[in-house]
Amino acid sequence: MYFKLSARNVKRSFKDYFIYFLTLTFAVCIFYSFNSLSASEAMTTLNASQAEMIKAFTMLLSGVSVFVSVVLGFLIMYANNFLIRRRKKELGLYMTLGMSKYKISHIIVVETFFVGIISLAVGLLLGILVSQGLVALTVSMFKANIEQFTFVFSNDAMLKTILYFGMIFLMVMIFNSVVISRYKLIDLLTAAKKNQSLKIRKTSTSIVLFVFSIILLATAYAVIMKYGLFENAIVWTCVGLGALGTFLFFMSLSGFALNMIQKNKNVYYKDVNMFVLRQINSKVNTTFISMTIICLMLFFTIGVFSTGFSFKASMEKNIEKMTPYDASLYTKADEDAKVQHIHDAVKNVNIELDKYKEHHSFTVYKAEKSVKDLLAPYEGDVARFADSNLPVIKRSDFERIEAMQGAKSIDFNDEEVVLLSNFEVFQDVFDRFTEDHKTLEVNGKEYDIAHQKVHSFAYKTEFNSEGVITAVLPDEAVEGMKPFLSVVNINYDDNQKEHDETLYRVLDESDALWGTTKTIILDSSVGSSTMIVFVGIYLGIVFLISSAAVLALQQLSEASDNIARYTVLKKIGVTRKGINKAIFGQVFIYFMMPLALAIVHSIFGIQVVNKAIMVAGSTSVLVPSLITALIIVIVYGGYFFATYTGYKSIVK
Repeated sequence: MYFKLSARNVKRSFKDYFIYFLTLTFAVCIFYSFNSLSASEAMTTLNASQAEMIKAFTMLLSGVSVFVSVVLGFLIMYANNFLIRRRKKELGLYMTLGMSKYKISHIIVVETFFVGIISLAVGLLLGILVSQGLVALTVSMFKANIEQFTFVFSNDAMLKTILYFGMIFLMVMIFNSVVISRYKLIDLLTAAKKNQSLKIRKTSTSIVLFVFSIILLATAYAVIMKYGLFENAIVWTCVGLGALGTFLFFMSLSGFALNMIQKNKNVYYKDVNMFVLRQINSKVNTTFISMTIICLMLFFTIGVFSTGFSFKASMEKNIEKMTPYDASLYTKADEDAKVQHIHDAVKNVNIELDKYKEHHSFTVYKAEKSVKDLLAPYEGDVARFADSNLPVIKRSDFERIEAMQGAKSIDFNDEEVVLLSNFEVFQDVFDRFTEDHKTLEVNGKEYDIAHQKVHSFAYKTEFNSEGVITAVLPDEAVEGMKPFLSVVNINYDDNQKEHDETLYRVLDESDALWGTTKTIILDSSVGSSTMIVFVGIYLGIVFLISSAAVLALQQLSEASDNIARYTVLKKIGVTRKGINKAIFGQVFIYFMMPLALAIVHSIFGIQVVNKAIMVAGSTSVLVPSLITALIIVIVYGGYFFATYTGYKSIVK
């Protein structure tokens, strides 16, 4: 009997359960999709360093999934609480007819079980389909070669999804039983007549708080735009100011906005605007904390979606310029080094340089001049990457490694210095520097700057340059300078994989030899950028769905509580079209408030992030921003439309 009653209730209340069911389905789909990535056979085609990145990637996703499950758990509990509130009168009738609280709890538990099983099944089926495209995207982003793509299904991901969501639903069932056991019959039967307590703030207080919030936000924007993301203390201070400003903004918005609109009689008294504004005012006045959290989550989502792929493209854009040789090995050449010459270092680990297609060894020296002092007056960010003395290499060595690259030769004479850098992002700084300085003094001698420019050139394959800028001087000019590094650049023959694996093993075991290969840099750059992008997307989608779902549930709860008010509107002559227009305006404004402020945050945040990631190369956010807008329109707009439709149905 109770089983049939529960099934009939779920079927009859499908409209009430729709947002709940939709949210659960999306949550299961996303959770399964991201946790199934490591199950693809395509991942087995990756090389050793890529496989290590995939292993780290999988572990990172597992850790993030724990956090995601907590977020989704709270979201599901919140949604479930809405359903219980929606059905208080119904539960009161059950109790009036003599049904015990235990039996009512039993019905609710079975209903929760039904909805959980259905959403889990549909979410898994949808997740299996979505995971196919997600795996293909992952393999593509790792730049792996696959001859054929096979269907992906992960038992581990399915079991993890069932386990995590099973635990969440178990908690929901326990929560429902506890809540129902505390209800009194009078509370259930009179729930519709009770109003939510509302704390009214003085208009003057709201205005002061609103102005103060704008000042805090403007300060956070200005400081972060000036100093960027390179100083942790400044970043966290700006985050704190931004969060506090957002909180005060929503806390004061209802009183401030209502007061401003009331002064415009044409707007305030038009149609049912007065009713709509009062509805929004009362809701925001009690939900400003959740509005703050939603706004910040939407800001994170927009920022991640808009800059994630730009960050990846930026990191990978200049890999070819950063890796002009198949491998570069080096050892420290100062007086305290165990081995001061690269030839001795490679012999100690049984590497025969002659077996490679070509190689050239050379020494990097350090001049007395500081790069930081040289460039700091032109751009503060450069100084953060140039905290060392000016690296110098001989002209003869430069010509040899230039030939190994197959690059066009740079002409200069013995009275000139050639300046090199592979930091293209600082090209504007370099141009301003060479405009002001026609010559450069190195260890007491003046040299004309060749071609009055800083040339884009990497003298070895490396993750990061030893200095932002490097000088090439005549051979005799380096006499008396302190050796800094002893380097050998290597180009392979056709046995790239074999050579890579040999050097990978040697570099991992040696404590006196350092270096890297083009393959390692490529795999590391691609792998790390892919991990960051995917984790950001994972969290971003979860935050987007959570934000939209909470707003939807808040509005549907409002509809349930305000049926009597809309009945009054009908009695005073407001048409169905007018009521629907009022509902649309109320839901639209409520959804747009946190999104609008999140977009404002994002305008400044994206600029700051792009300025930081452009250290790896210039990039564009136009396409990612358009994709972000499309995702928000589909997901956020979908929840808005479902909320509007559900609201109309409840009021009707």
